[in-house]
Amino acid sequence: MENNNKINGINNPHDALFKSMFLVKENLQDLLLGTLPKEVLQGLKPETLEYDPSEYIDDELSPYFRDISCNLKYGHRNIKISLLYEHKSYPDKNIHLQLLRYILNVWENQAANKQELTPVITMVFYHGKRKWTDSGFVKNVPEELKRFVPLFDYTLFDTKEIEDHAIMQHFRRPSVKVAVWFMKRSDNLLSFMQENPELAREMFMQIERIDENLFQKLALYLYSVSGAEPDKIDAIMETITQQKQHPFASAIRKLEQSGMEKEKKQIAVNMIKKGSNDEFIAEVTGLSVAQIVQLRKEAI
Repeated sequence: MENNNKINGINNPHDALFKSMFLVKENLQDLLLGTLPKEVLQGLKPETLEYDPSEYIDDELSPYFRDISCNLKYGHRNIKISLLYEHKSYPDKNIHLQLLRYILNVWENQAANKQELTPVITMVFYHGKRKWTDSGFVKNVPEELKRFVPLFDYTLFDTKEIEDHAIMQHFRRPSVKVAVWFMKRSDNLLSFMQENPELAREMFMQIERIDENLFQKLALYLYSVSGAEPDKIDAIMETITQQKQHPFASAIRKLEQSGMEKEKKQIAVNMIKKGSNDEFIAEVTGLSVAQIVQLRKEAI
């Protein structure tokens, strides 16, 4: 079988899960409430959260970050919170420089649109293997020169710093709990489940409360990062739950079939463009003639 990450066009499962989870407003609100400093939460009004469709990641930052930006009310004024997903597997000593460039992009965009410049809270979501270390920004600055150095901070959520069991209490929404746990254990997800069946069982109890679309994203992530076939996932799930066929393996099969169907249709469209007749395309792809007729209409 080809690389599992190609199913449904997903090239980076971490990026895909991050975006799909936190582009759901309630999930982002839950993440912010569980990670922002208490003194910030006191004035924050999460119910006013609105996504900002603007892109602030430039070409220099794109190899390092994916972002989700939103606007909220803080007291009686507007602020912007940008959740930046750090997808390197190691901390970066120049993180402040990267974040400063990002903040500048936000402010330049606001200025170009004749908007008031707002405070920007940057939050780094990190799930790399190494412990996050922050070496600071400009070091050893004499007191009289500090006013010439930009002073700002960021909020870090390092999944390695939260205990597995604590995730259950730390967040309110089931999809956020499972997604954070999956990303925390992404480098050894299936083996960790086998070694910790009680914790896995507790997490999987959240499944029936998760929206079907997000559940499929979680299933695809499990499939992608583990690299395991559905049959192997079935076998592992049987050691964790009493169900003969676990919903994760079932969802994975559906996703795989969906990916195969999509690939067949793409082949059919290519053959239509090359002038092949419907019967021949049906014979090659296994699609019905009716499906090919519909594809031909859509291709015109």
